[in-house]
Amino acid sequence: MRIGTIASHSALNIISGAKTEGFETVLLSTPNRTEFYRSMDSNGEIIEVDSFADILSIQLDDVVWIPHGSFVAYIGAQRILESTLPLFGNKELLKWEEDRQLKAKLLHESGLETPLEFDDVNDIDRPVIVKTYGAAGGEGYFIAKDKDEVLKNIPSDKQYSIQEYVVGTKVFVTYFNSLAKDRLEVFGADIRYETDADANLRFDDRPSFVVIGNLPMVLRESTLHRYYEIGKNFIEGFRRLTGQELPGPFCIETIIDRDQRICAFEFSGRIVAGTNIWIPSSPYSFLQFGEEMWMGKRIAREIGELMQEDRLDEAIL
Repeated sequence: MRIGTIASHSALNIISGAKTEGFETVLLSTPNRTEFYRSMDSNGEIIEVDSFADILSIQLDDVVWIPHGSFVAYIGAQRILESTLPLFGNKELLKWEEDRQLKAKLLHESGLETPLEFDDVNDIDRPVIVKTYGAAGGEGYFIAKDKDEVLKNIPSDKQYSIQEYVVGTKVFVTYFNSLAKDRLEVFGADIRYETDADANLRFDDRPSFVVIGNLPMVLRESTLHRYYEIGKNFIEGFRRLTGQELPGPFCIETIIDRDQRICAFEFSGRIVAGTNIWIPSSPYSFLQFGEEMWMGKRIAREIGELMQEDRLDEAIL
C-alpha cells in the first residue's frame, strides 16, 4: 500500500510522514509545481496532471489518498463523495464542511456554542462577518457593521453565510480520532495569519481574510481540557446525525472571548494547513507518543496499525 495526495496545502507534511513510517508515496502535481515538489521530495513518485480534478479518473489500486483543503477547493466535496477514491477519513464530513447549513447543523448538534447566524439580511442588528461557501482559505470574506454595509458589499453571484462577528482570540485546534487506539487525541493548536486583517498598517476599512500562514499556540491546561470535551462532543454529534464514525484528523475553529467563552464558528473535516507548523512535533503529540510526531506521520502510523489489524476499510469511508 502507498500513500498519496495532491501537490498543495499540506502535501509535504503528508508525504514526509508517510516515508518516515516506511510507506512509498505518490504525489499528483500540475506542471508548474513539479520542480518545487521534486526539490522537496526527490525519491517519491510524482505524476503530472493538467488539473487536480484528474485524480478522479486515475486508477491506482495500491494507493490510499489523504484529503486536504485543496481536495475540497479544487475538486468539490460532492464530486469526491460520488467518486470511488479510497480516501482516508470520512468523505461525508467533507460535504458537511463545504455546506454552510450542514456545518451549522453539525456544530449545533454537537452542543457547541456558535455565533448567531442570520438567514435574512434585514435581521442583522450587530457587526457580522460574511463568508463564502467552500474551502477557500478566507477568500471573499468581509466584515460589516450593519445590514446596510452587508447589502452594499455582498455580491449576487456567490453563496454566502452571515455570522455574528465575535471579538476575541481565534484558536484553531486540531484533533486526531484514532480507531486503532480507540481514543481521541488533541494534536495541536494554532492561529491563522490573514494578510492585511492581521497587518499593523492598512489604508482602507475592508480587511482581507485570505490565509497566508499559521502561528503556533500552546493553550493553558485549564483551557485545553475544555477543547478535549469539544472534540468528543463533535464526534458524537456527527455519529448521531449520520450514524457514521469520524476517523483521522479534523479541526474545530473557535474564538475565545474576554469571558473565556469558547465559540465554535467553523470546522474542517480533514488535515488542516495549521498542522504544518508542528513538523516534527507538537507539544501535545510529543506528550502522547514520547517521540516526534507530526500529523502526516500520525496519519501514516494509523494506516499502518489498521493494516496490521486488517481494519483499514474502517477508516476509508
